[in-house]
Amino acid sequence: MLPTQPGPLGTTPALLIIDPQYDFLDPDGAVYCPCSSVDSTAEVVENIRSLVAAARRADLPVIWTKESHRDDRSDYGAELLSVERDHTLAGTEGEQFLSTFNSEQDLPPAEYLVRKRRYNCFHNTDLDHLLSTFDIDTLVLAGVTTNVCVHYTAQGAHERDYVFRVVEECTAGTSQSLHDAALEMLTYLQPSGVQPLESVTDALADYDGNETVKRVKRTGSVVDLEK
Repeated sequence: MLPTQPGPLGTTPALLIIDPQYDFLDPDGAVYCPCSSVDSTAEVVENIRSLVAAARRADLPVIWTKESHRDDRSDYGAELLSVERDHTLAGTEGEQFLSTFNSEQDLPPAEYLVRKRRYNCFHNTDLDHLLSTFDIDTLVLAGVTTNVCVHYTAQGAHERDYVFRVVEECTAGTSQSLHDAALEMLTYLQPSGVQPLESVTDALADYDGNETVKRVKRTGSVVDLEK
């Protein structure tokens, strides 16, 4: 059941960090995202780091996504028609997370990697299964790009009856007009769907934590192995 007054976090939130990879966040990346609601992409990265730290303290499940394509482009599908250059090819530096974030092999307990081939993080992934495990009703979204993967994932969440909360200062787009338009469209879809970072971190400071996350951090499993 959706919360009737979800506020910045809903009732049982999860944090989803979308594609914090070199190809999107490094100036030399194939699809660099230079445009945001703050002064620079570097500031967006620092804001994401602050948001992740707050989510960890609040015992939220944290889910990271990584877009990855085979180097022969056999899984590109309709993306072959896109204006975007080749990007996030498997085994390239562009596919990797920025070094300022944990690597996929070094994620803390109750943090998970979802690999994807398409913009919408729900498409042919196990994201819905993870959210069900932690009884999630709200997705807090950060990452890139505002006008593509963030936008389409928020819409995918909406279609699956989740609350979404896109953290404005933690997103960046391929152009200023597209970044701004994506935020406007998401606000149309859910009128409180775009939230300022301060509101989200303040709410996280007061959040009691997800009990399943606490169990994973304490025992290493979502179930009580001693029973």
